[in-house]
Amino acid sequence: MPAIAPYDRDVTQPPPNPPPPGPGARPPFAAVPTEGSTARLWWALGTAALALVLCGGGGLAAFIGVLITGVRAVQEQTELTVTRYVQALERGKFADAYDLACDDLRGRYSVQEFQELEADTITSTGFSVGDLDINSLTVPVKLDYANGRTREIVYQLEQDTKTGHFEVCGVA
Repeated sequence: MPAIAPYDRDVTQPPPNPPPPGPGARPPFAAVPTEGSTARLWWALGTAALALVLCGGGGLAAFIGVLITGVRAVQEQTELTVTRYVQALERGKFADAYDLACDDLRGRYSVQEFQELEADTITSTGFSVGDLDINSLTVPVKLDYANGRTREIVYQLEQDTKTGHFEVCGVA
């Protein structure tokens, strides 16, 4: 018998059998589980918002506190400087008052000239120091005299860059 060429044969084969059905695995949930409401989510978001407000509010309160404390400290220092300055003049301690003057004022006047410049303050019998004007660094002082007369002088202040102390730098 003659040999049959491979292309002459019927090469189609039946399709393979499908895999047998197995027990399979069912997903435990048809959808993502929920607890019925979103209360927990809203509580978490509310708590986070409250924490943010408290932290931000606390930082703002701290900043304002530092600012107020700094302004009060400057007011106290300037009041003390002006009080010492006027007291030294009233008591005739010109060198002490001269030491509380700024470098510019001491450069322009000798101690003798300084004494003559402040002659009206020297004769006062009492004084009261007003509030600092933080913008212009000026402090008003009301001088009382024995004859019942009063006078207001506004002193200009300057902060010494080396020591940080305030110094009287003349009359504004």
